[in-house]
Amino acid sequence: MLHVVSPKEQIVKEEFPSDTSFLSLYPVAVREARPFILVLPGSGYEHLASHEGEPVARWLNDLGIHAGVLEYQVGDFEITSLLEDVEYALQWVRQTPKDWPVIPEQVGLIGFSAGGHLASIVATIGTEKPDLLLLGYPVISFHDPYAHIGSRTHFLGEQPTLEQLQGFSSDQQVTSQTPPTFIWTTANDAAVPVENSLLLASSLSREGIPFELHVFEEGRHGLGLSEENRECRQWLDLAETWLQKHGYAQARQQMRLFIAGDSTAAQKGATEKPMTGWGEHLQSYMDPSVHVDNRAVNGRSTKSFIAEGRLADIEKDIQAGDYLFIQFGHNDEKKEDPTRYTDPDGEYRQNLIQCIQSAQERGGIPVLLTSVSRRRFTADGEPDPLAVGAYPAAMRQVAEETKTPLLDIFEASQQLYRSMGEKESQQLFMHLPEKTHPNYPAGVTDNTHFSDEGARQIAQLVAEAIRQCTELSALKQRMLERNQDSGERLIHHLVN
Repeated sequence: MLHVVSPKEQIVKEEFPSDTSFLSLYPVAVREARPFILVLPGSGYEHLASHEGEPVARWLNDLGIHAGVLEYQVGDFEITSLLEDVEYALQWVRQTPKDWPVIPEQVGLIGFSAGGHLASIVATIGTEKPDLLLLGYPVISFHDPYAHIGSRTHFLGEQPTLEQLQGFSSDQQVTSQTPPTFIWTTANDAAVPVENSLLLASSLSREGIPFELHVFEEGRHGLGLSEENRECRQWLDLAETWLQKHGYAQARQQMRLFIAGDSTAAQKGATEKPMTGWGEHLQSYMDPSVHVDNRAVNGRSTKSFIAEGRLADIEKDIQAGDYLFIQFGHNDEKKEDPTRYTDPDGEYRQNLIQCIQSAQERGGIPVLLTSVSRRRFTADGEPDPLAVGAYPAAMRQVAEETKTPLLDIFEASQQLYRSMGEKESQQLFMHLPEKTHPNYPAGVTDNTHFSDEGARQIAQLVAEAIRQCTELSALKQRMLERNQDSGERLIHHLVN
């Protein structure tokens, strides 16, 4: 039984019958009809690997493709019911009217491991076939010696018949009606032998089906987007080019990442240096397809930023697929200034929601960032958990209630200060003796605003938080990986 989960629907899966599959939707914010690809995660028909679900859908979105993730039945299931759920999902996508139109002749499947088996079986013997098939390290054959025993056992039971083994080994079921197929795997996959992919490729070749097969020399099973394996990460570029060839993926235009915030992020002028905002260093973590548009301004709160028309200015420029990073709090807590102060449980929350909705209404992707912590320590030498009052906690609540991606920079910065200690952390901030810099002849002791080194380290925290955020996997693919040994290298090479 298929249940389509609407974006704002809150469900308790345990309240549904055990034979329910859940289709979660990830549409692209565009008006014209676009292709759709359904994602089937793997994990041996025993459970589902989350890293092969939503992150893959977000990557497809970044290519201009509508996506959905099918959390299909696992464990104890009827094969017919399971296959019907996948076919119903494809049928629903093709036939059901939606606010985001789909090209019904361009509905594909992508599956990983056991999800690759399920995708390939539907693509070969299903009555509702996909128009395109992508497979990552797929389970293909249920015959020894190449079978993945766990997948076979959960799918067919302990003692499958020869007829079952033959009928559900998808390399044996390829026909002239099988769709064009993209396959990638690794030669030393210890869980699902590479022969699975080779057998399928041979069958596709025999039937004259267009296909690509990429076998990387080394890589463990279950890599997903291959964030940890530079060599295997090439599959993303290869698949993107292949999807463009088949008319699914659009050539990606430059994406803009807007920052709406205060002085901790803002660009500083020559008379303010060496004071630096962390937003000045974020571009160095992005590949050339991302332009960081820093609209943060010194001294602004959510209230004054909106009142001065600065959010409205972003609204004029933001487009579908752009990001809006939202970070306020330091000036919202200034009770002595009615033009800036907001109640953390009232107006502050409302203003954050206004910023979120502003981006969403224009097809943009809002991201909340809790305020960077001030450098303030308690008597026992710990960073003060109330260094920016109740505002970080209020933002976390808004993120949870609105299902908005959250980067907890307050917590990350406090961990940084803790690791450095009270004295050493001074170097991150504007601590200058008198007569050491022409812009600050009297010296300065400032535990809110950053030195250039401090801004660099906070930007690094933001970049790392992006990499750790599942909901931002598409943005992560456009980032540069930086380390002391190798300098900079592209996580994902943009294909023009």
